[in-house]
Amino acid sequence: MSVSEPGRSTRRWLPTALGGAAVAALVWTSTLPGAWGPGSSGGQEDASGPAGTSAGEGQAPAFVEDAALACAGVEGLTGQASAAVAPQELVSATGDGEGRLRVLSGGSVADQVSLPSAGAATAALDAGGSALITATGSAVPGLVAGQLLVGTGGGADPASPTGDEQEAAPTPAARGLALSGCVEPGEEHWLLAGGAAPGRTETLVLTNPRADPVRVDLELRGQDGPAEVTGGAGLVVPPDDQLAVPVDALAAGVEAPALGVSAEGGPVAAQLVETVRDGTTDLGLSISSPSAAPARDLVVPAVPGDVERQDLVLRVLAPDGPAVVELVALTEAGAATPEAAAVRVEAGSTTDVPLEGLPEGPVGLRLRSDAPVTASLQVRVAPSGDDPIEADAAASTDAAASTDDAASSSAPPSEDGTTVVRPAGDLTWLPSTALSAQPVGAAVPAAEVPDARWELSLTVLDATTAQVLLLSEDAGVSTRTVELAHDSSTVLDLPQGTAAVWVRPAEVDLPPVSAALHVTGQDELGPYRAATTLRPVPWTRAVADVSSVIP
Repeated sequence: MSVSEPGRSTRRWLPTALGGAAVAALVWTSTLPGAWGPGSSGGQEDASGPAGTSAGEGQAPAFVEDAALACAGVEGLTGQASAAVAPQELVSATGDGEGRLRVLSGGSVADQVSLPSAGAATAALDAGGSALITATGSAVPGLVAGQLLVGTGGGADPASPTGDEQEAAPTPAARGLALSGCVEPGEEHWLLAGGAAPGRTETLVLTNPRADPVRVDLELRGQDGPAEVTGGAGLVVPPDDQLAVPVDALAAGVEAPALGVSAEGGPVAAQLVETVRDGTTDLGLSISSPSAAPARDLVVPAVPGDVERQDLVLRVLAPDGPAVVELVALTEAGAATPEAAAVRVEAGSTTDVPLEGLPEGPVGLRLRSDAPVTASLQVRVAPSGDDPIEADAAASTDAAASTDDAASSSAPPSEDGTTVVRPAGDLTWLPSTALSAQPVGAAVPAAEVPDARWELSLTVLDATTAQVLLLSEDAGVSTRTVELAHDSSTVLDLPQGTAAVWVRPAEVDLPPVSAALHVTGQDELGPYRAATTLRPVPWTRAVADVSSVIP
């Protein structure tokens, strides 16, 4: 299917696999102004279904007027952060507004870029840098940001997140991709990632974008229930700064951990950084965002199914009471039953569920439970083998020179100019989400990824038409509609030069959607794999109607 845009060359954007239940419809076009305003908030006034929210009787929606989005950094890894104000085709906000993309490094602002009214702002992230985006006024509704960090593994990336760490020892070389949509601050978070196996290192990164300090309490759950936490109460996140907390310092050896964050005195943004190694073999790194608030009906957006040596493990948390969770695979052909069709989770504990025997092609997940749960999906790509391989010595030496005070994980170059290294793998986590009737989105950073491929996955429960808006690097806006059947998923390739993406129901009264952004790559050491669930963008708030009463 060709894509035609007035004044532009024709280009192609197709579903990566065709199915009978999820069919991409229409073509890319230049979008006409048809934006949603506060009186048409993408279905927010309709509280039906798992994604609906309601402003309440006597209340009317109005656009949010200030927002902050934050991402975690990783020492030793470089990359790019980007942010974009929503185009007029998405939102009809009016009035003045401004936004800033700041790069945090070592407790200070290393760089600062103003957000343009059209197009995306970008900032290079030196080793350890992270992004903090703030906006006010008309720049807030639809604001998106994202960050992509790249570790080549040729030298030693310490892989310890930025912030004031609590006695965290650096880990050896890190290799992999870490993609994250920058997240809004909140008062309660659950982060499901990491593990107790040797070589796994996790650090919680908390960001406080406000002018006052915030007090944070942490709790940790695992397969055996609540863990006894040391030093997790009364942590203080300084204003306009970050705090990094090594998870092993809270409680060691917790299987299938789920980390709870409770903030007092203001909201904080929370992400979990993880690196995985097996001896000298790099098995990946990730930055995980919070999962959906515990609920009885959640989804995990689709994962592309055409990746070799990929395995999936679903982690489920029942924070309050015991839960029996039914799992449904959401494919291009509709609903399917996985081998693990149901799982029981004890009260206050977690369980890991290997997902085997899934249908071919993209697969999303639906979780229906008799008690509130939340979840996250680990996507892991194994190395191509165990035998050492010869890597280019010059490339390895250049990568080693890009990090400081670190020991290489590979042998010294031989006389013939080669270095012996082990094949590497990668991993990422996709948090669960509620289907959204309001727009979801993320910026698409342009960091260098070998043989990069960007994909967008869509997952729905009720048949609907989704609209995808793309912002290009030259500030152009294009759109496409995708029709999806009941209980289905599909995956689309993103055109080269995409700077940001938003997804919403094509009409305000259509059923809600979920989406995720995926990036894969490949070099001589092995695969790269990263993904992030698209989160609801800053949008509207409830405003009470005030009426004059004359006695």
